Amino acid sequence: MKQLTGLLAALFLANSWVYAEPFSAVDAQRQMNTLSHTLQQYSNTDALTRYHAYKAKMWLSYAVNQQSEQSLTVAGQEALQQAQIIVDGLQSRKNLSLTTPVLGVSQVMRRDLWWQVEYLKQHGAIDKAPESLAHAEVMLVWAAAEYCELGWRHSQEPFNAAQQALYQVVESTGLQYTDISWQPEQLPSLQQLNGEGCHGIKPEFWPLAKVQLNQQSNSLKIDNIVHFAQDSADLSPASQMVLQQWGILGNQYPQLSVILKGYTDIHASPAYNIQLAQRRVQAVQDYLVLQGMDITHIVTEAKGAVDFQTDTEMKIAEAKSRRVVLQVADAHGIEIEYLPQWQDLQIESKQQKVQVK
Repeated sequence: MKQLTGLLAALFLANSWVYAEPFSAVDAQRQMNTLSHTLQQYSNTDALTRYHAYKAKMWLSYAVNQQSEQSLTVAGQEALQQAQIIVDGLQSRKNLSLTTPVLGVSQVMRRDLWWQVEYLKQHGAIDKAPESLAHAEVMLVWAAAEYCELGWRHSQEPFNAAQQALYQVVESTGLQYTDISWQPEQLPSLQQLNGEGCHGIKPEFWPLAKVQLNQQSNSLKIDNIVHFAQDSADLSPASQMVLQQWGILGNQYPQLSVILKGYTDIHASPAYNIQLAQRRVQAVQDYLVLQGMDITHIVTEAKGAVDFQTDTEMKIAEAKSRRVVLQVADAHGIEIEYLPQWQDLQIESKQQKVQVK
């Protein structure tokens, strides 16, 4: 599961973390108190906001755990920085990454549980159990950091807590635990992820559920459509998961250029639909840049209400038409197969996933 990409990757996944000055206990406590107070306002918000807010609370809890009499440990400083980034993003209403970083003093452990996290994210967990999911993710990071610092015996309790939180997510989503198939053969090796030991992880291999390039056939399969609600340019959590694949692709192959084509349904005037299509491609571009893609390698086209999609139900056809299509402008010898996906399809009458015909 590894790809924090761009600035976040450089800041939080690098093996060497540079701090201007060590935190004093007083400074750290003051920052923790401020963040804790700020996070209280997000207790009764939408599911995605609660997911990010609870993740920030978990990072704060870890920072408190890592605070000694005089100052924070390196792991505690990173955890506190993560909480601050989330709070800053919530306050500025920015699109926050759905990928939980692994601390620079740690590594990836229990890849089976990380795989389950990504599976559950793609099957409604953020909407149905945001707090339990956020709890599980940070506890997995916490547990691995405890292992690297103190050994296996000290990591058992946080690993058990992460596993229990994931069980609660499964219960909340209604998914059968046996449906979550662990497929280690599709993932990078521990050597690829971690190098040697507990010295951070390599951003190009994170997250685990990532774009896979078949080196023998030099081919790539990737989802290339994200959908929107009626008269909206907001990216749903499911759409963000699709775009994370493209963020990974951009970091693996920085020479690639991407074309974004924005479409609308047939409501509203042609002029308005062009404006709406432009807002949609802008939202996708902003998210890809946040994931680390070079903005100079992104071309946007606002198409409006053309190339209307079909379905036996008009509302589904309209929902399929409200989209941004992503295409690689120059594949540089890589054979790319685009996979249209419908997991983020939204119907104006009931913003939820539907069975596409």
